[in-house]
Amino acid sequence: MSDQENRPGLVRTTTWDDVGRHTFVPEHYEMSGTREQLAHIAAHPVAQMFTAHEGQLQVTAAPFIHTPSRAGDTVLLSGHMAGRNPQRAAVLAGAPVLLQFAAPGAYISPRWFRVGKTAPTWSYVTVQARGRLVPIDDMAEQMAVIDRTVALMEARTPPVPGEVAWVPDSLSTAQIERYRTMILAFHVEVEHMEGICRLNQEKHRADRESIIAGLERQRDAGGRHIAALMRTRLDEGE
Repeated sequence: MSDQENRPGLVRTTTWDDVGRHTFVPEHYEMSGTREQLAHIAAHPVAQMFTAHEGQLQVTAAPFIHTPSRAGDTVLLSGHMAGRNPQRAAVLAGAPVLLQFAAPGAYISPRWFRVGKTAPTWSYVTVQARGRLVPIDDMAEQMAVIDRTVALMEARTPPVPGEVAWVPDSLSTAQIERYRTMILAFHVEVEHMEGICRLNQEKHRADRESIIAGLERQRDAGGRHIAALMRTRLDEGE
Protein backbone atom coordinates (compact mmCIF):
# COMPACT_ATOMS: atom_id res chain seq x y z
CA MET A 1 0.00 0.00 0.00
CA SER A 2 1.36 3.46 -0.92
CA ASP A 3 0.59 6.94 0.28
CA GLN A 4 1.56 9.37 -2.48
CA GLU A 5 -0.39 12.40 -1.27
CA ASN A 6 1.44 15.55 -0.26
CA ARG A 7 -0.67 16.06 2.82
CA PRO A 8 -0.04 19.21 4.90
CA GLY A 9 2.17 18.63 7.93
CA LEU A 10 3.92 15.46 6.72
CA VAL A 11 7.70 15.48 6.60
CA ARG A 12 7.65 14.31 2.99
CA THR A 13 5.69 12.13 0.63
CA THR A 14 5.74 8.71 2.24
CA THR A 15 5.26 5.20 0.97
CA TRP A 16 4.59 2.02 2.90
CA ASP A 17 6.11 -0.15 0.16
CA ASP A 18 8.48 -2.72 1.63
CA VAL A 19 12.06 -2.41 0.35
CA GLY A 20 13.99 -4.76 2.66
CA ARG A 21 15.47 -7.88 1.12
CA HIS A 22 15.89 -9.74 4.40
CA THR A 23 14.28 -7.38 6.90
CA PHE A 24 10.93 -5.63 7.13
CA VAL A 25 11.69 -2.05 6.03
CA PRO A 26 8.93 0.32 4.90
CA GLU A 27 10.56 2.61 2.35
CA HIS A 28 10.39 5.81 4.39
CA TYR A 29 12.30 4.10 7.22
CA GLU A 30 15.07 2.82 4.95
CA MET A 31 18.68 3.75 5.69
CA SER A 32 19.83 3.12 2.17
CA GLY A 33 23.29 4.69 1.96
CA THR A 34 26.40 2.63 2.74
CA ARG A 35 28.08 5.71 4.25
CA GLU A 36 25.21 6.21 6.71
CA GLN A 37 25.14 2.50 7.54
CA LEU A 38 28.90 2.44 8.24
CA ALA A 39 28.57 5.59 10.38
CA HIS A 40 25.95 3.78 12.47
CA ILE A 41 28.30 0.78 12.85
CA ALA A 42 31.16 3.08 13.93
CA ALA A 43 28.88 4.66 16.54
CA HIS A 44 27.52 1.29 17.74
CA PRO A 45 30.33 -1.16 16.96
CA VAL A 46 29.29 -4.13 19.09
CA ALA A 47 27.14 -6.51 17.04
CA GLN A 48 25.23 -9.66 17.77
CA MET A 49 26.96 -12.15 15.45
CA PHE A 50 24.71 -15.02 14.35
CA THR A 51 25.86 -18.21 12.61
CA ALA A 52 24.21 -21.51 11.74
CA HIS A 53 26.99 -24.04 11.21
CA GLU A 54 26.91 -27.84 11.39
CA GLY A 55 23.51 -27.81 13.04
CA GLN A 56 24.52 -25.27 15.68
CA LEU A 57 22.77 -21.90 15.88
CA GLN A 58 25.14 -19.61 17.79
CA VAL A 59 25.43 -15.93 18.67
CA THR A 60 28.24 -13.84 20.14
CA ALA A 61 28.45 -10.14 21.00
CA ALA A 62 31.60 -8.89 19.29
CA PRO A 63 33.06 -5.49 18.31
CA PHE A 64 33.60 -4.70 14.63
CA ILE A 65 35.47 -2.03 12.69
CA HIS A 66 35.30 -1.10 9.03
CA THR A 67 38.47 -2.10 7.21
CA PRO A 68 39.27 -0.55 3.81
CA SER A 69 39.10 -3.36 1.25
CA ARG A 70 41.47 -4.06 -1.60
CA ALA A 71 38.51 -5.48 -3.54
CA GLY A 72 37.01 -2.18 -4.66
CA ASP A 73 33.42 -1.81 -3.47
CA THR A 74 33.49 -4.80 -1.10
CA VAL A 75 32.63 -3.80 2.47
CA LEU A 76 34.92 -5.51 4.96
CA LEU A 77 34.13 -5.58 8.68
CA SER A 78 36.78 -6.89 11.06
CA GLY A 79 36.10 -8.37 14.48
CA HIS A 80 37.51 -10.63 17.16
CA MET A 81 36.36 -13.00 19.87
CA ALA A 82 37.84 -15.24 22.53
CA GLY A 83 39.72 -18.09 20.89
CA ARG A 84 37.96 -20.67 23.06
CA ASN A 85 34.49 -19.48 21.97
CA PRO A 86 32.65 -22.49 20.45
CA GLN A 87 31.59 -20.23 17.57
CA ARG A 88 35.22 -20.28 16.38
CA ALA A 89 34.36 -23.39 14.35
CA ALA A 90 32.03 -21.29 12.19
CA VAL A 91 34.74 -18.64 11.79
CA LEU A 92 37.42 -21.15 10.78
CA ALA A 93 35.00 -22.79 8.32
CA GLY A 94 34.22 -19.47 6.63
CA ALA A 95 30.52 -19.87 7.39
CA PRO A 96 27.76 -17.41 6.44
CA VAL A 97 27.11 -14.81 9.14
CA LEU A 98 24.53 -12.21 10.13
CA LEU A 99 25.62 -9.15 12.12
CA GLN A 100 23.02 -7.05 13.95
CA PHE A 101 24.19 -3.55 14.98
CA ALA A 102 21.48 -2.20 17.26
CA ALA A 103 21.25 1.03 19.23
CA PRO A 104 19.07 1.94 22.22
CA GLY A 105 15.43 2.27 21.15
CA ALA A 106 12.44 3.89 22.80
CA TYR A 107 8.73 3.35 23.39
CA ILE A 108 6.53 6.05 21.82
CA SER A 109 3.39 6.68 23.84
CA PRO A 110 0.14 7.78 22.15
CA ARG A 111 -0.04 10.42 24.90
CA TRP A 112 2.50 12.41 22.92
CA PHE A 113 0.55 12.63 19.65
CA ARG A 114 -1.09 16.00 19.06
CA VAL A 115 -2.44 15.63 15.50
CA GLY A 116 -2.34 12.06 14.21
CA LYS A 117 -3.85 10.06 17.06
CA THR A 118 -2.68 6.45 16.73
CA ALA A 119 -1.43 3.40 18.62
CA PRO A 120 1.87 3.00 20.50
CA THR A 121 5.02 2.22 18.55
CA TRP A 122 8.74 1.58 19.11
CA SER A 123 11.41 3.82 17.57
CA TYR A 124 14.83 2.40 16.80
CA VAL A 125 17.80 2.45 14.44
CA THR A 126 19.63 -0.71 13.42
CA VAL A 127 21.85 -2.10 10.67
CA GLN A 128 22.06 -5.72 9.53
CA ALA A 129 25.05 -7.00 7.57
CA ARG A 130 25.14 -10.42 5.93
CA GLY A 131 28.22 -12.04 4.48
CA ARG A 132 30.86 -14.69 4.97
CA LEU A 133 33.46 -15.12 7.70
CA VAL A 134 37.14 -15.02 6.75
CA PRO A 135 39.57 -16.13 9.50
CA ILE A 136 42.81 -14.13 9.82
CA ASP A 137 45.87 -16.36 9.95
CA ASP A 138 48.55 -13.67 9.93
CA MET A 139 49.42 -12.66 13.49
CA ALA A 140 50.42 -9.11 12.52
CA GLU A 141 47.05 -8.63 10.81
CA GLN A 142 45.27 -10.02 13.86
CA MET A 143 47.05 -7.52 16.09
CA ALA A 144 46.24 -4.69 13.65
CA VAL A 145 42.53 -5.50 14.09
CA ILE A 146 42.95 -5.42 17.88
CA ASP A 147 44.90 -2.14 17.77
CA ARG A 148 42.31 -0.41 15.58
CA THR A 149 39.43 -1.74 17.68
CA VAL A 150 41.03 -0.45 20.88
CA ALA A 151 41.70 2.93 19.23
CA LEU A 152 38.03 3.22 18.23
CA MET A 153 36.80 2.32 21.69
CA GLU A 154 39.29 4.59 23.48
CA ALA A 155 38.14 7.49 21.28
CA ARG A 156 34.63 6.95 22.66
CA THR A 157 35.92 7.55 26.21
CA PRO A 158 38.19 10.62 25.99
CA PRO A 159 40.85 10.78 28.73
CA VAL A 160 40.43 13.29 31.55
CA PRO A 161 43.33 15.62 32.39
CA GLY A 162 46.24 13.53 33.59
CA GLU A 163 45.20 10.44 31.63
CA VAL A 164 46.38 9.20 28.25
CA ALA A 165 44.57 6.89 25.85
CA TRP A 166 45.29 3.23 26.52
CA VAL A 167 47.10 1.24 23.82
CA PRO A 168 47.88 -2.51 23.67
CA ASP A 169 51.59 -1.68 23.89
CA SER A 170 50.89 -0.64 27.48
CA LEU A 171 50.93 -4.36 28.30
CA SER A 172 54.12 -6.21 29.00
CA THR A 173 55.62 -8.40 26.28
CA ALA A 174 54.57 -11.49 28.24
CA GLN A 175 51.00 -10.24 28.53
CA ILE A 176 50.80 -9.42 24.81
CA GLU A 177 52.08 -12.88 23.85
CA ARG A 178 49.57 -14.50 26.20
CA TYR A 179 46.62 -12.52 24.87
CA ARG A 180 47.62 -13.15 21.25
CA THR A 181 47.06 -16.85 21.79
CA MET A 182 43.66 -16.24 23.39
CA ILE A 183 42.07 -14.12 20.64
CA LEU A 184 40.66 -15.08 17.25
CA ALA A 185 40.41 -12.21 14.76
CA PHE A 186 38.52 -12.39 11.48
CA HIS A 187 36.93 -10.41 8.66
CA VAL A 188 33.37 -10.46 7.40
CA GLU A 189 33.09 -9.98 3.64
CA VAL A 190 29.74 -8.20 3.51
CA GLU A 191 27.42 -9.31 0.71
CA HIS A 192 24.39 -7.25 1.71
CA MET A 193 23.64 -4.51 4.23
CA GLU A 194 20.29 -3.06 5.27
CA GLY A 195 19.52 -0.23 7.67
CA ILE A 196 16.30 0.74 9.44
CA CYS A 197 15.87 4.26 10.80
CA ARG A 198 12.44 4.37 12.44
CA LEU A 199 12.19 7.90 13.83
CA ASN A 200 8.55 8.82 13.25
CA GLN A 201 9.45 10.48 9.93
CA GLU A 202 5.89 10.14 8.63
CA LYS A 203 4.36 11.98 11.57
CA HIS A 204 3.09 15.58 11.59
CA ARG A 205 5.74 18.02 12.85
CA ALA A 206 3.63 18.89 15.90
CA ASP A 207 3.57 15.18 16.79
CA ARG A 208 7.33 14.84 16.32
CA GLU A 209 8.02 17.89 18.49
CA SER A 210 5.77 16.48 21.21
CA ILE A 211 7.39 13.02 20.93
CA ILE A 212 10.83 14.61 21.36
CA ALA A 213 9.66 16.48 24.43
CA GLY A 214 8.17 13.29 25.87
CA LEU A 215 11.33 11.30 25.24
CA GLU A 216 13.58 13.97 26.73
CA ARG A 217 11.65 13.66 30.00
CA GLN A 218 12.53 9.96 30.23
CA ARG A 219 15.41 8.67 32.33
CA ASP A 220 16.49 5.81 30.08
CA ALA A 221 19.31 6.04 27.56
CA GLY A 222 17.07 4.85 24.73
CA GLY A 223 14.63 7.72 25.14
CA ARG A 224 17.37 10.32 25.17
CA HIS A 225 19.12 8.69 22.21
CA ILE A 226 16.00 8.63 20.01
CA ALA A 227 15.06 12.18 21.04
CA ALA A 228 18.49 13.45 20.00
CA LEU A 229 18.29 11.69 16.62
CA MET A 230 14.79 13.01 16.00
CA ARG A 231 15.83 16.55 16.89
CA THR A 232 18.71 16.52 14.38
CA ARG A 233 16.25 15.45 11.66
CA LEU A 234 13.32 17.63 12.66
CA ASP A 235 13.57 19.91 9.62
CA GLU A 236 14.35 17.22 7.06
CA GLY A 237 11.97 17.19 4.12
CA GLU A 238 10.25 20.44 5.07
